[in-house]
Amino acid sequence: MKGRAMSSVGKVRKANEDFFGIHEKGQLFYMVADGMGGHKAGDVASEETVGCVSEFLQKHLHPEARGAEVEKILGESISEANTEIFEKAQKQEECSGMGTTLTLAVPLPKENKVYFAHVGDSRAYVIEKDGIYQVTRDHSLVQELVINGDITEEEAKAHPKRNVITRAVGTEREVRPDVFSIDFSFDSDHYIILCTDGLSNAMGEEEIKNTVRDSGSIESACAALINKANERGGQDNITVLILQGS
Repeated sequence: MKGRAMSSVGKVRKANEDFFGIHEKGQLFYMVADGMGGHKAGDVASEETVGCVSEFLQKHLHPEARGAEVEKILGESISEANTEIFEKAQKQEECSGMGTTLTLAVPLPKENKVYFAHVGDSRAYVIEKDGIYQVTRDHSLVQELVINGDITEEEAKAHPKRNVITRAVGTEREVRPDVFSIDFSFDSDHYIILCTDGLSNAMGEEEIKNTVRDSGSIESACAALINKANERGGQDNITVLILQGS
């Protein structure tokens, strides 16, 4: 499996508060993070969270790890990052209130599984022969409204508070990530996409799928997705990371 990523500041924001990580030496892992918009030091939160999680996984995620052990390590990596970001925000005035989303993928081809850890509203999608589907569930106000039956999925897409998230790394003393695995066939026409909401708010699932499938490589797919999101106004930072089975 190989991964490629691209990030853009977009057309409106002055700074890019997104960050991504790709680690392909030894145990594979990939992640995207979106520093909280409107808060100070969102770029610090996203970059340092990716760095902290990466360092933790390189130390603890050994090649023989399987099942519940992998999930435990992923959860601990996010808890470690949460403590680091939260404490920095308490100690440094310029970092007060900072936080970030995080969506992390760990492929284990020997198990035919991919493990995920997720906080916030950055997303993971899977593209397989039968189509595309979202594997993460947004930790957001509108998602809670959808679950409660107060609004529909269609209404959520245009809701004025669709960017209000209910969980983030670093904003509280403790964080509760979603940690889970899915079965995955590591074929060359199967993909995993990690992205920030700058992409998912600009493009629907079918268009994302078609763009990836119509591109000649995952590098060109990243560029095409970024370009399309920017063509629609680039209202937010845009980051996309694509993994291709092999």
